[in-house]
Amino acid sequence: MNENALTAFLTLAETGSFQHAARVMGVSNASFSRYIGQAEDHAGFVLFHRRRNSSTLTRAGQEFLPIAKALRHDLDRYATRVASLRDAGPGTFLIGCGPLTTRSLIVPVLRSVRQVMPDLRFRILVSAYARPLDLLQAGQFDVFLGDLTYTPDADKVEIMVMEKRQIQFVAHPDHEIHQRGPQTMAGVFDFPFASPHLHKHWRATLIKSLGGDTEAVKKVNAQPNVECDDYNFLTGLLAEPDYIVGGMPDTFSELISTKKVKPVSMKQSLSWNICAARKSQNTSTALELCWGELAKYRT
Repeated sequence: MNENALTAFLTLAETGSFQHAARVMGVSNASFSRYIGQAEDHAGFVLFHRRRNSSTLTRAGQEFLPIAKALRHDLDRYATRVASLRDAGPGTFLIGCGPLTTRSLIVPVLRSVRQVMPDLRFRILVSAYARPLDLLQAGQFDVFLGDLTYTPDADKVEIMVMEKRQIQFVAHPDHEIHQRGPQTMAGVFDFPFASPHLHKHWRATLIKSLGGDTEAVKKVNAQPNVECDDYNFLTGLLAEPDYIVGGMPDTFSELISTKKVKPVSMKQSLSWNICAARKSQNTSTALELCWGELAKYRT
């Protein structure tokens, strides 16, 4: 089935109106009717009951709908992979990751893999992804490494839980918080706070650490004051005694060693919730090598 016929079928099945569906596709009524005819010719049976003001799926059309949706999904995945190959060229390994993992896991893994495959190209896509396994399933990553708070039916996806590490909070050496002694999370949130996007998992953890009451929910929902998935930007905020920033110790190690920032003394501790994921039916030398290196950091 050609793509226009497929799109016309799915659009009409959703809208139930020839005219509306034609407008959605941006084609004339005559062209749209021709596409529906092509879809029915391809399927070999009538797909719609046609009425003056509406069109509904026949029984055969209802059974054909999930097949058409699966075809659309495959075409979209094909387009994504071809675009990726066109933009990045062959021999590019795609890693999707959350902001916490870049220096703690991605950098050492990349170094190890390059020792074996020095010509391999990498594309590292850093963001606090809301639905990373959907993107992995669609072929946008070879490996995802980050917070997996959203876990749909992960059919044929292998997930590896990484070793938990403690989150660190830092501020400028002259920041007032250093004069207050060891802090709870409530004390940290008394000051402007900057971090990557706080996933559902992090918000639930923070609410619990603040007592779990209505006031805790209100305080956590107001955080962070500055949200950014780029840690270069976040650490730039530490040049002045204003913001407190949370992240992994590796991220702040150089700034701490040069005494440009100072760790906040904490009474409470928080640990990250990081997993690695890959499609189990896909494999390559680069993927197996990368996965083997990540396994060194598993729980």
